[in-house]
Amino acid sequence: MFAIYDEQGRIFRNTLEELYRVPAIQRREPARSIDGDEGKESFRNYLTGEAIHAYRKVISARSDEPIHHAYQVMKRPVTTVYADTPVGECYALLEAKNIRQLPVVSPEERPLGLFSLERLFDKLVKEGGSLQDLEGLPVRQLVTLPLLTADPLADIRRIARVMYDRRLNCIPITNEADMFVGIVSRTDLIFALANTPTMAIRA
Repeated sequence: MFAIYDEQGRIFRNTLEELYRVPAIQRREPARSIDGDEGKESFRNYLTGEAIHAYRKVISARSDEPIHHAYQVMKRPVTTVYADTPVGECYALLEAKNIRQLPVVSPEERPLGLFSLERLFDKLVKEGGSLQDLEGLPVRQLVTLPLLTADPLADIRRIARVMYDRRLNCIPITNEADMFVGIVSRTDLIFALANTPTMAIRA
């Protein structure tokens, strides 16, 4: 499952096939090993056998086809910031954590957007100025919208397809309660592919 958020909250939650029917989502034309059980315990209540079976049915997966889920490769806990956090503090956090993006949340911890180094540098290049000129601004003024997220059960091959089509560096992971539970980056996907012999390259 994938979800889309704007300033008002979640506006879409459905399968990859339905995602590509959203006008703003166009298809382009032509971090760790996940074979073990690492990470399953904390999602035991959510990722039941019944839920996984239902997901396989939704995406029409063959019974013998191995599926690797977002929750198996995503980074967590995810670092988030509030919408009124100054850009300077957000930049310092990116540097300290050695990451490139920060999910932005409301006071109720609901997704509001994504702040990234790419978005910051793009603004600096297009409008000139320096980081000092922006560091006092609330980060809400630099978030990327709409925000596209995936479900913890999402097949990482389908996540990779969306990232390629949308030219995304990462996809945050949200649950049914609209809470950030992790984030999957290009690096995570490449590492998983390189270290998981059972993973098929095509989705």
